[in-house]
Amino acid sequence: MPKKKVKKFRGSRTFGWGSHKKRRGRGSRGGAGNAGVHKHKYLKFIKLAKKGEYQFGKHGFTRPKVLTKEYPNAQAVRETLRWLKKEGRLDDYTYRFLYSRPELNAGELDEIIDRLASLGLAEKDGDVYKIDLTELGYSKLLGSGKVTRKIEVRVFEATPKAVEKIEAADGKVIAE
Repeated sequence: MPKKKVKKFRGSRTFGWGSHKKRRGRGSRGGAGNAGVHKHKYLKFIKLAKKGEYQFGKHGFTRPKVLTKEYPNAQAVRETLRWLKKEGRLDDYTYRFLYSRPELNAGELDEIIDRLASLGLAEKDGDVYKIDLTELGYSKLLGSGKVTRKIEVRVFEATPKAVEKIEAADGKVIAE
């Protein structure tokens, strides 16, 4: 039986791998990645920090819960929309349109108000559309987009821009 190759390397420091520095592990270079940036690689840390490429330790800010308002979240909106679809009050297009938006913009409401009126989720009284967004699960109305129709909206909260745009189109926002 032939001799195993390992026998040939017994007594050799590197087993045929050349320099001991080329082997596995990161011992000869002082650790992998950013290891040791506050010890033996401190100069590397200073250079990276000046470029803005590296920050050491904790950073960032979490807003205190006392200052944040709690609204029904996107999950509640989606559950309401699923229930409305199951009941047959929403068609596929409107369901997908509303499901992808946890908060509704005034312009988006203006786009879809005809469809909501035809499904019975909004009322048309003359040329004024009346809708209760809390019934759909929405808690806030945002102000992006153009409003061209008279809309009377009932919602928990609306941004000042949304109120301004709806009132500019002779509409009304009722915040609860």
